Amino acid sequence: MRRGWEVEYIDGTMVNEEQVSWGKVVKKNIASLTLKYDGREWRLSGKQAYLQKKQGSVIPSIPGSFRIEARSIGYYDKNCKVWYTVDEATGRMNMTTEEF
Repeated sequence: MRRGWEVEYIDGTMVNEEQVSWGKVVKKNIASLTLKYDGREWRLSGKQAYLQKKQGSVIPSIPGSFRIEARSIGYYDKNCKVWYTVDEATGRMNMTTEEF
């Protein structure tokens, strides 16, 4: 897997986005959540609840025009979400927080 998220459970088993959609990932007993991008990795561990999202775009009425622009992994921390986002075009990583 060149790009995308990967979950490692406390028993050592792993799943990634090529195998299963995030909605079907069992969210209990996660040891770490990793974002992979062309040989680089950003790993989160020791959190209670993890998140992932992608930002994409599409040109209406043009089949196959969908493209991912950014990939993010994150976690909940008190009253905010902490996001680590990599830009698909540049590979640049950015960390942001989002209050909810």
